[in-house]
Amino acid sequence: MEHTVSSKASATQTPISIGMDIGGTFAKFVLLDKNAEAEDLEHAHPLERLIHEMTHAEAKGALPLGWLAENIDQELEGHPVVLRALGVPTAALDGLVAKVAASTAGCSAGPQVLRVAATGGGALRLKDELESKLAVDLVVVHELQALVRGWQPNPRAFDQEVPALICNVGTGVSIVHVTGRSAAGFERVSGSGIGASTFWTLAKRMTSFGSFEEAVVAAMASGDAQKVDVLVGDIYGIETSKAIGMPPDLVAGFLGKLDDPDLTDADVVAALLRMFASNLGQLAVFQARLLELDNVWFAGGCFGSVGSAGGSAEARACMGLRKAVEESVGFWSAGKVAARFPNNASFVGAAGAVIEASS
Repeated sequence: MEHTVSSKASATQTPISIGMDIGGTFAKFVLLDKNAEAEDLEHAHPLERLIHEMTHAEAKGALPLGWLAENIDQELEGHPVVLRALGVPTAALDGLVAKVAASTAGCSAGPQVLRVAATGGGALRLKDELESKLAVDLVVVHELQALVRGWQPNPRAFDQEVPALICNVGTGVSIVHVTGRSAAGFERVSGSGIGASTFWTLAKRMTSFGSFEEAVVAAMASGDAQKVDVLVGDIYGIETSKAIGMPPDLVAGFLGKLDDPDLTDADVVAALLRMFASNLGQLAVFQARLLELDNVWFAGGCFGSVGSAGGSAEARACMGLRKAVEESVGFWSAGKVAARFPNNASFVGAAGAVIEASS
């Protein structure tokens, strides 16, 4: 197994029910709640209480913009659970840790130390600090191993889906070919430095939008990427484009009309979103063709969960990103490859870390 356990001599080994995935842009936490309605939190660790409280329906509306809270029905290793899932911008992680640390100060841990599965770049970089401030024992799991185990946590479903291709989208992009659950059963076959953080950083620099979600929602609602991108029709004219067999609305150059003074911020982010999704879809489809696969799975904090509720900015942004990726994959594959999303798309790594660390 590719995980390392930080053991404390005084700690009694306890079942792992919390996972965290600390990425460069977004930090994800999951609490495996096997008995959600009867949960007794009186003696729970402050980190458990915080995740439980923030994922309650009445608390979701009070979360800061850019935070994500979901309750996901899931079958993990054959057992039904509720994933209480909380996502926060990595920039807000210090504040969340400080809140938990304030609750743990002066409390007696007793004979047991809470064991937490952790993955992502921050799991290694911040390991000592998190263990000290959160009063936990981190079990660090290889990032791609966590991705693979969390992608299809039900063993039967896993076996039915492999071989598979997973496109994990975070700060950057990793594309992983999966043939089995073990460390030898997956390989990173491609990737890109153009990830979700690229889209958002450019959007912040070029527009006045205050959040990732606001930018994506505006792009989908009122943005017109064709006003920003140079199209084949702009170069050849509409009729000549048709005569040479190229659609006049095909992009010839992304952002080629960015100097147009009449562009709106929504137009600009629509073009940025199309560029990001096009790159993602192109890479994924080319790998799928090389491996003779007709599906590509997409995971990452920006995609939400299947069935994400309602009209919140976060939910609409997740759905907008999914739609953009689906359209890109359909375009590059001429409809021969499908984009798919796991039920726990935003929290695959955190859930997978729990499964791997518990095995």
